Amino acid sequence: MKLFKIPFTCLTLLFLAMQFSAIASDSKADPYLTKQFTLNGSGNLKVETSGASVAVTGASGNEVIVDMYVKLNGREIEMEDTEVENELKNYTLDISKSGNTIAIIVKKRNNSGRSKLNLSFKVQVPTEMSSKVQSSGGSISVDGLNGEQDIATSGGSIQVINSSGYVNSHSSGGSLSVENFEGNIDVQSSGGSVKVNQLTGDLKVNTSGGSVNLEGINGSIAASTSGGSIRAQLTNVEKELSMRSSGGSITAVVPDGLGLDLDLAGGRVNSKLSNFSGEVKKDRILGKINGGGIPVTMQSSGGSINLEFN
Repeated sequence: MKLFKIPFTCLTLLFLAMQFSAIASDSKADPYLTKQFTLNGSGNLKVETSGASVAVTGASGNEVIVDMYVKLNGREIEMEDTEVENELKNYTLDISKSGNTIAIIVKKRNNSGRSKLNLSFKVQVPTEMSSKVQSSGGSISVDGLNGEQDIATSGGSIQVINSSGYVNSHSSGGSLSVENFEGNIDVQSSGGSVKVNQLTGDLKVNTSGGSVNLEGINGSIAASTSGGSIRAQLTNVEKELSMRSSGGSITAVVPDGLGLDLDLAGGRVNSKLSNFSGEVKKDRILGKINGGGIPVTMQSSGGSINLEFN
């Protein structure tokens, strides 16, 4: 019998096609439960979950649609099921409206044993919506909201895209990703990585160990990490640039021609300076560019410091 060899690239494409097909089939699954509410003006969303993932999406109008998806032993359940209903008795489940506040409360009851269920929520809300979302482990995503978003998770990832207003984020270890945001962001993380792409506004980041990657920032940055590296690319600096690491390297790319007050210190400091007055050493640069102005502080206890201009 003659054997035919399938090229590796074909196998790769086949595998990816199967993966995309699986993702597509998941996205087409019908929700196990749907609830719909009507708001009168700007609303608030309050979510508390014990591990369930939550995806919140802004849309026009004043309707809120809550879809709950259920997996039983890894199998998607799309209609009423006796075993699912029995398992749900082990949860406190509340999806309700009070005034202009929508609440989604999902908590596992004490001493209920290991659950066979995996719950997730897709929530469509008006664009002008503030939220407070807390999860003990599930991932959280916010897309297309204008308002104040208070997001906390004990380990799941957090994603915010195409939004504006204010984000206050707390994570005990999960990563944070923000893309295309207008407003101010305050991030506290116990170890997860932080990635921000295309921000107009002020950014504060404090992480206990994860890396910080910032691109397309138009505003001020105050970032610190206890061990990870920091890299920032700024389209404009108006107030301050402050980045500190207890050991990782720090790199910043800033627009050329700005008046800057430099205070750079690390294991080694690298920068090509022009129109500079001050002190330059292997591990320290202290002085002014173009007469000074915007404070730029970059300090690492052992890592390298790199200041670049574009």
